[in-house]
Amino acid sequence: MRGILLRLFFISSICLPLLTQAKTQNNVHGCDTRTDDKLWSFYKQQFITQQGRVIDNGNKNISHSEGQGYGMLMAVFFNDHQSFKQIWHWTKTKLQRQNDPLFSWKWQQQTPHIPDPNNASDGDIFIAWALLKAEQKWSGNSYIRDAEAIIEELAKSHIISLDQEYALLPAKYGFKKTESTIINPSYWVYPAFNDFARKNAIWTKLSQSGQKILDKNQFGQFRLPSDWLEFSHSRWHPAVKFSPRFSYSSYRVPLYLVWGGYDNAINHNFPKWLQRSNSAWLNVINNEMANYGPPGGAHAIAALIQQSQTTNKYRSSLPHPDHQDDYYSASLILFSHIAFHERYCQ
Repeated sequence: MRGILLRLFFISSICLPLLTQAKTQNNVHGCDTRTDDKLWSFYKQQFITQQGRVIDNGNKNISHSEGQGYGMLMAVFFNDHQSFKQIWHWTKTKLQRQNDPLFSWKWQQQTPHIPDPNNASDGDIFIAWALLKAEQKWSGNSYIRDAEAIIEELAKSHIISLDQEYALLPAKYGFKKTESTIINPSYWVYPAFNDFARKNAIWTKLSQSGQKILDKNQFGQFRLPSDWLEFSHSRWHPAVKFSPRFSYSSYRVPLYLVWGGYDNAINHNFPKWLQRSNSAWLNVINNEMANYGPPGGAHAIAALIQQSQTTNKYRSSLPHPDHQDDYYSASLILFSHIAFHERYCQ
C-alpha cells in the first residue's frame, strides 16, 4: 500500500488544479526561490532553535503544531534535510499524542509544557503534508508511514457532514455540539488537500465544500468571512463565542486558495479591502476596523493574489521578511514565495 501511494504521489504531481495555466510559464520571473538565502536562512535564525523547536515570538514564545508543520514544510522546500529531521524529531517527542497519531496543539516553556492535549487540525495537516513531501525528496525514512497515519486519522475523525457539505473540525474536541458546529475556514489547506486526495477522494470533496461554505459566509461591506464560522439552526453565521472579525487567521484563506489553484470571490475581496483600509482586522458585522496596520505577511499574500491574476508574473513583487516581522508574518511571507514557485514555476 505504501509503495502504491508513493507512486501515485509522484505520478499525479502534474494533475493539480490551476489558476492561470501552462501558457504562463514563459512569462514567470524569479523561479530561483530555493537559492534565495534571504528567505530560509533568515527564518531559521530568527525562529528555529538548534533542537528543532519553532518559536512563536509573537505569542509568548510558545511552540505549536502549526509552527512545527510550517518549519517542516519549509525545510523540505529548501532541501534542508538536517533541519527537517531536527524539527520532526522535536515535534514527535514533544507534541505527538499517545492515543492517536495527531499532535497536541501547544507547547509552553513553563510546566506543564502541554497545558491542553487537544489537537489543531491545521497543524496536523501541515505536518502530514510536509512528511509526504519529505518522502518524495528523501525516501527510506518512514516518512510515508507517519504521513499516512495522520491523514487517515484526520479523515476518520475530523471530516464531518454539515449543511449537505463536508466540513473540517478544528480539533477533535470542543467544536461540535448537538445544536451547533464551529469551523475555521483558514484550516482548509487546499494545496495539501490536493496531495491528500491521491489517497482518499474525501479530500477533494472537502476542498469543494470549503469553497461553497466560503460562498455562504461573505459578510459586511467587504464581503469577507469571520475567522470562526458557526452552523446552527440550519444557517451559517459568525461564531457567537468569538469576535466576528476577519483578521490574522483569515489572511491564510486566500493564500491557500491561490496556492491550491482555486479562484474564489475571497481572492478578490481580500486585496480590495486591504488596499482601501490597510487595517489589521475587520468586524464583518458592523464594518469597524483596527486603527493599526496589518503585518507584512498580509501584504505578501495580497501581492501573490495580484500575481495570480496577471499574465506576466514577478516574484520580485513579493516582500522579504525582516526584523519587524514576527513568526506569523514571516511565515506568511515565506509561504507566499513558496506558493508562487509551486504554482507557476513547475
